[in-house]
Amino acid sequence: MLENDHSPAPLSQRRGLGASLRLAHHLYGKLLQKRLVGAELSMAQYIHLRTLREEGRVSQSELSAQLGLEKASSTRVLDELAQRGLIHRERHHQDRRMIMVSLTAEGRAKIDQSMTSARAVAELASRNFDEGELLQLFTALDKMIGNLASEI
Repeated sequence: MLENDHSPAPLSQRRGLGASLRLAHHLYGKLLQKRLVGAELSMAQYIHLRTLREEGRVSQSELSAQLGLEKASSTRVLDELAQRGLIHRERHHQDRRMIMVSLTAEGRAKIDQSMTSARAVAELASRNFDEGELLQLFTALDKMIGNLASEI
């Protein structure tokens, strides 16, 4: 049984949870960025467009908060996307201090095209996982995210 099992612990376990999560995130992001070159999008631009695709029209402050970015960093990315015609910004009709952000038709087409690349990276990352293993992984990630979010 396990008492006599002297096989070494999995590499990720020996590396540690934080280091393994950082490495997986780094490798995933690096491969996705490589695939996004053809779409002429940076990773920061991609995550802004992707969030707008999922959320619809949101305030610039809300978008920054959802992405966990400083407002100044997000503003720079949004400036680039607006200059390329991929997003539209306008003042909120009731609260003129609030800037609302949404995708243009060109932005929607660009993120739809880019999400094809993202799906290919997700498929590569999950290669050799069976359906049960993926379900376990997602369940464990949801649990971890919940644990961490409850402390913030």
